[in-house]
Amino acid sequence: MMELAWGEDFDALVDVSKSAFVRYSPLEERTNSVPFADQIAQFAELGWLQLSDPNVAADEGVPLTTIAAVFVEMGRALADTPLLDLIVARDAALAAGSEHAAALAERIGDGEAIVLPVFPDAAIAGSEWGGGLTIENGVLNGTAFAIGYADQAEAFLVHAVGAENVLAVVEAGAAVTVEPMSNMGDHEVFALSFANVAVPAESVLARGADADRAAKLASQRGSVLRAAQVYGAGLRLLDITVLYAQQRHQFGGPIGRFQAVQYLCTDIAVAAHLTSAHVRSAAGALDAGADAQPHLGLLHKQAIKTATHMVHCAHEVHAGIGYMVESNVHLFTNAAKRWQFDFGSAAHTDAEIVSALDRIYVGA
Repeated sequence: MMELAWGEDFDALVDVSKSAFVRYSPLEERTNSVPFADQIAQFAELGWLQLSDPNVAADEGVPLTTIAAVFVEMGRALADTPLLDLIVARDAALAAGSEHAAALAERIGDGEAIVLPVFPDAAIAGSEWGGGLTIENGVLNGTAFAIGYADQAEAFLVHAVGAENVLAVVEAGAAVTVEPMSNMGDHEVFALSFANVAVPAESVLARGADADRAAKLASQRGSVLRAAQVYGAGLRLLDITVLYAQQRHQFGGPIGRFQAVQYLCTDIAVAAHLTSAHVRSAAGALDAGADAQPHLGLLHKQAIKTATHMVHCAHEVHAGIGYMVESNVHLFTNAAKRWQFDFGSAAHTDAEIVSALDRIYVGA
């Protein structure tokens, strides 16, 4: 049976993360705003941009179950940072394995290169809302949607499909169109359009199956850390909601004495802790180099459910107060809308689970 325990140094990393994210948290001060360059410098100084390495065995490096500590606290603080995007880009470069890719990973890890991943989901690419990137004869075309911090990037690490799929670095600039997208998540995301952008051979980090593997592995590890963020947000929202249920009085006493309110708080707790269990399970599988897809399918489904359900329950307890700008509940609602999108649709996660089960039990 898999040991569902956080990494050995998890608690130590939690303490550092708590102190670091205080100045990012809108829950502490709505006007908290850290300049983008300062964020990168702090993450590099803390060594967080070098924690992750998909090529190093968990018993020799820092396992995902430990790295998750940073993202649990990032979620608890509702801190909005590009940390995950940079880690995913570095993971993909490391997994690509070439000398050129290793040099790029080192620059990202040192905070010297702002490179963001652009990996259109194969399940939705080509649909009317999924976009997709293609490369033929060294020329890149297509559009990728909902890329965060794209206006701050120096370059993009692009996974494009073609006669031979590639993982390549494309410099930001006039050849790449960056357009803001409206969304319900209260977080700036952008559409990136590449129109006949030349990708020279020296910009390609990996080709074919190596490119696909690097992008997939980095995306899988990133989704585990994003789910850890959802777990942390659920814990903080539970604290806020329970406190409100204790302080808000109706009919001569706190509303928290009513069983219906207690059930709603319990639902937030159950959803958050189920997400925690799935994070540890999926992280453990990836750390062990095992087939993580069955764990990831279940993780994605639970993370979507938690992001949706926890804010619904919190609004039920807070009633109209939760929708007011003065309440912090709406901040969680906005963040949860973004996270739901990150894990894909319910239909996509169902297909992930079915595919994994077919492979295990049918050999399909």
